[in-house]
Amino acid sequence: MSIQLKMEIGEIEEFRAKMMRLPEDMRHRVYEAMNSIAQDIVIRAKELCPVRTGGLMHSIYAHVSREWIMKVGAYAPYAIYQELGTRYIEPRGFLTQAIMENMPRLVMLMHEALRLAITETAGK
Repeated sequence: MSIQLKMEIGEIEEFRAKMMRLPEDMRHRVYEAMNSIAQDIVIRAKELCPVRTGGLMHSIYAHVSREWIMKVGAYAPYAIYQELGTRYIEPRGFLTQAIMENMPRLVMLMHEALRLAITETAGK
């Protein structure tokens, strides 16, 4: 059983609609910025995760789709137990912490993208 974290930020449909109003080059810049943040999350999660064999560390991934969805997770079957803990294992929260540390940057990026979309739409 792998683990994938899903966090929804309010009004995502409005964000998607406004993003589609942006010119392609601006959408590409936002997409690349989201990819950069996603990779920073992976790097930080790898720093935070417990390492015994390296399997968990090497299974951590992030992906940004063209629908403005960022997926972060780990394929290792025991990732969920390390992230959330069990009655024998303390929760490590390596994915959650990495995401939360990068959340301000992600929110700023979304805010700036929405501002651009509104400015661009208002000018037409």
